[in-house]
Amino acid sequence: MKKMRKIVHLVYNPNAGEGQKQQPKEDLISMIEASGYDCVYSSSKKKALKAIDPESVLIIIAGGDGTVRKMVMKLLNKKLKHKRPIALLPFGTANNIANSLGIPKDITLNIASWKDHTLKKFDVGQVLGLDRTRYFLESFGFGLFPKLIKVIQNKKKDDTQTPEDELTMALEELRTLTKSYEGALFRIELDDQVIEENCILLEVMNISSLGPNLNLSNEADPSDGYLDVVIVPVSQRELMERYLEQRSEEKEVVFPIKALRTKKLTISYQGTDVHIDDELIEDYKMVKLNISVLDNLLEIVT
Repeated sequence: MKKMRKIVHLVYNPNAGEGQKQQPKEDLISMIEASGYDCVYSSSKKKALKAIDPESVLIIIAGGDGTVRKMVMKLLNKKLKHKRPIALLPFGTANNIANSLGIPKDITLNIASWKDHTLKKFDVGQVLGLDRTRYFLESFGFGLFPKLIKVIQNKKKDDTQTPEDELTMALEELRTLTKSYEGALFRIELDDQVIEENCILLEVMNISSLGPNLNLSNEADPSDGYLDVVIVPVSQRELMERYLEQRSEEKEVVFPIKALRTKKLTISYQGTDVHIDDELIEDYKMVKLNISVLDNLLEIVT
């Protein structure tokens, strides 16, 4: 009797990592099917999860961090109606999520690994107190990084830039911002601590890296049920500057400020620069925010 082939669902973003040579979807489908699967395709630009076959064993997301976030948010909005293990084919600029999980960029190697894969539980961060409940996969934060997002969004796009060029440019912009960013007052309550300080950066991290591949917390693990809180007070601006200078010289350097680890915290912020993953929060009203971790909400193929 002929062995039944497993069905997988490919969600593909053809515009991920603009500036690099993109893998045509037809080639991806052929490679996936050559590994023994029946592959159903949908574009990330349309109703990507509408046609999920109930017998699908994997949802494959081909794109960058933004595409992964978009698809996971759709799953959460549907209360995980289409929950399946997620396999990542990283085609974005930074690919912080895939990198944090050790997922290979080599497409052939990546697809071949699915036959003998393990599933890694993946936590999701939750934020209460904004206009609605928000979720994050990478980080939720204040100060320098949302300011960097604003600066980059306001720059005229250069279609000749490679992803490497974009990361270098973002790092240089961040170095410039760090020298003069004024910071703002925070009140942070976590576990048995209360911290009140003027800071230039505060990031609540679910994975180790954010932005232009900056590893701010080596110990951050999206499967451990904890969030890593990275705080850079104004008084430690020079540490941040030195770290960014070393990174711009392509040195492997450990971030000099140790993260605090917690399952939940509250934050009151008197500034206006706020982001959740790669999205700016435009209507922040200086309210008290409650942030927590939802344990093991997703399963990622590694």
